Amino acid sequence: MELLAPAGSISALKAAVSNGADAVYLGLDLFNARAKAENFTIENIKEHIDFCHLYGVKVYIAFNTCIKENELISLKNYVKAAAEAGADAFIVTDIGALDIFRGSGVPLHASTQMGIHNYEGALMAKKLGFTRVVLARECTVEDIKAVKKAGLEVEVFVHGALCVCFSGGCLMSSFMSGDSGNRGRCNQPCRLKYSCNGKSGYLLSAADLNMLGRIKELRAAGADSLKVEGRLKTDYYCGEVISAYRAAIDGKLKGDENSRLLRAFNRGGFTKGYGVDDTNKLISAKIQNNTGEESGEVKVCGRGYIDVAASRDISPGDGLKLTRGGFEVCGFTADKTERRGMILRVSCKSEGIKPGDKVFVTYDKSRAEELALVKRRIPVRFTLFASVGGNAVLTAAANGESVTVTGGICGQAKTDGSRAAEQVLNKSQGEFVTEKAEVNMQNAFIPSSLLNGMRREALNLIRDKLLNKYNREKLVRISSYKPCEWEEENRFNTLSSNKYVIVSSAEGMAAAKSHGYSAILQISDYKSKNLDIIMKSNVFDNNIGNILAIPLILRSADMKVMRNFLDKYAEKFEGFYCENLGAIELALEYGKKIIGGIGLNIYNSNCIKFLPLDDYAASVELTEKEVLTLPSPVVYAYGRVRLMTLSHCPVKLNYGGDCSACRYKGEIEYRDRFGAYPVRRTRVASCYFSLHNPALTDITSKLKCDVFGGKILLDMVNYSVEDINRTLARYNNGGAGGSGVTCGHLFRGVK
Repeated sequence: MELLAPAGSISALKAAVSNGADAVYLGLDLFNARAKAENFTIENIKEHIDFCHLYGVKVYIAFNTCIKENELISLKNYVKAAAEAGADAFIVTDIGALDIFRGSGVPLHASTQMGIHNYEGALMAKKLGFTRVVLARECTVEDIKAVKKAGLEVEVFVHGALCVCFSGGCLMSSFMSGDSGNRGRCNQPCRLKYSCNGKSGYLLSAADLNMLGRIKELRAAGADSLKVEGRLKTDYYCGEVISAYRAAIDGKLKGDENSRLLRAFNRGGFTKGYGVDDTNKLISAKIQNNTGEESGEVKVCGRGYIDVAASRDISPGDGLKLTRGGFEVCGFTADKTERRGMILRVSCKSEGIKPGDKVFVTYDKSRAEELALVKRRIPVRFTLFASVGGNAVLTAAANGESVTVTGGICGQAKTDGSRAAEQVLNKSQGEFVTEKAEVNMQNAFIPSSLLNGMRREALNLIRDKLLNKYNREKLVRISSYKPCEWEEENRFNTLSSNKYVIVSSAEGMAAAKSHGYSAILQISDYKSKNLDIIMKSNVFDNNIGNILAIPLILRSADMKVMRNFLDKYAEKFEGFYCENLGAIELALEYGKKIIGGIGLNIYNSNCIKFLPLDDYAASVELTEKEVLTLPSPVVYAYGRVRLMTLSHCPVKLNYGGDCSACRYKGEIEYRDRFGAYPVRRTRVASCYFSLHNPALTDITSKLKCDVFGGKILLDMVNYSVEDINRTLARYNNGGAGGSGVTCGHLFRGVK
């Protein structure tokens, strides 16, 4: 089982390697989903890959952003440089760049941004040439078992920050500020305050994940790699977390690891993840930043100090946070501490602090210093032979490799120089540490400068040998890919209509079709007793123009429900509206035409080569100009864009109750300074909730739809038949939209 560490900086990379990582993942200065990290460059990446490979540590380079058409040439240069530097794998999001990635020969890992969470999605990834899937964070142990059956390596997140939105589907930062998470620039609006049902707080801020106690469970499920999140975190965090999970994997836990993990970083405590903790533990509504470990309580608040009944020592330089009723009061670095019996006096600005406030340690200075001293070294054995009148010969051996260096002619020593030679050989250099030095001088004299030079040369040679050994034995390159059968097909424009309306009822479908649109049915409840009645409606007498929207999330239990429905009713639909790889695989299996939805985030023209699409919608993050570079795309023209999909239950979180007495009444919304975010529910086996833009998109406020060849997509879920008829008539007649609407990114774009 592999332990995979984040490396957002050089110091974090070294901390990961020193504390036991089997592999690290990192990004270059472009095309990675952590643009705000320190990252690496084309110029220095080989140096740091070599550093990792010396210790047998693999390096996975993240190219996990969406790539625009005009960026493909630059991407090709980056991929070429990374491959030549010795990358062990590429973490890939944009399928439109597959030809570039395949051409490098480097193994490909399907990023969590692709939202793979079921067997079907993994199977499609395998067909496309991926060797590993990084599972969506929402996956349960049962999902891992199902995905494993596809025959790919499975990588699972075990620790760190969770996105509240389903993996790869968040547009919140994009539509709020233009800083797109799909481009590595997420501003984390989920960490801001929202209100719902009279509650206010960080209602969309997910707690941090901690699966330290679930390693055996994950191993039994078939997880091949345990991934730690944190490319924006410190080297202290990286070292602490990796050392804890190394101990857990090796069965060497000491018992204090969770305490140390709390101090390294957490948000309102930890969650054990989906399928284990309920909604209330998945969301940290009171605190959205580092909480630390509870370490005491304020007893006295004086001028310039507080007296704390401390459950553990607090030292100068430690980071502290004070809370009251679970909410943050203040935070500061301890300047001076003094033990007074059972009380610890901490010097600080005490304004606003009250007796009873809880004290948390958010940074452990002494532990950080301890971790900084941990340096992984490669043990090397030296053997030196020298004789008067002969050449000095130095042999170095490490990790099964050895080299020999010959020096100059040795003279006669006046005294025994063995001790001095041993001192020279025992010096540490770079990645190496001397394990043993055997010296046979035979009264010969070797100048220390000569021996130092021989030692440096030997270590450089052994370093090269070890790297060559790694490249020979561990570095994998794939010589060729078998193209998918659809890569040479031309499937476009085979549907009855290239104008689409998403609706939520049979009546809505009939209305859409009467105006010449294909009707995409979004079923809100697959458990509804009325579903069979709906499917007997007259609109299904002929399947032409009937499209089924496949739910964005179909975990193992959901897939069983979905297949039961499709086995009964798939024939009533001409095609499926698919927003991820799993949905596409379903469509192929059931022999349906495939409309690629906005969830696929199609940014460039190459996407349609690698996906078996009959039609597709362009990403809603593209500008008008960028959309027009794509071949015959559908454009999102009307509706409230889905900004997030939630796997937890906002009803339970904000209204209380449980599933047995569900309090969902069909209307729920989150609010902030921008307005109200309507929430829709989709129930399969479990419930999922989508959060939508406060602003209505209506491109006719500034554009004529014929700019895009009339290929448009309108989202009219929950609209009445009257509203559907009125809006579609206006669109068909070229009428302009009203005021107070948006064109999304068509005139703004994303960074």
